[in-house]
Amino acid sequence: MASKKITSKVGPGRLIQKVSQMGSGELADEYFAIAYNIEDALLYSGATPGEDYTRLDLFHLAQPFVLEKFKGGKMEYTYPADRVME
Repeated sequence: MASKKITSKVGPGRLIQKVSQMGSGELADEYFAIAYNIEDALLYSGATPGEDYTRLDLFHLAQPFVLEKFKGGKMEYTYPADRVME
């Protein structure tokens, strides 16, 4: 798994923080990135972290997408990192 150096603390309104570096294709990093994107969608819809959803909820919601990705499906999403190693 790629080293995850946290660049900032969790900001107000976020349960999952952005990291400085991730590895594409690595299960833990893919899982993290998809959960991060799901949190974006919840925040855009007006959800309140810790009230409307938890960190565990984000990973439960991400699980089917991660499984599809690792079955060979092509997915596009934003990596929550300043740099992505391929």
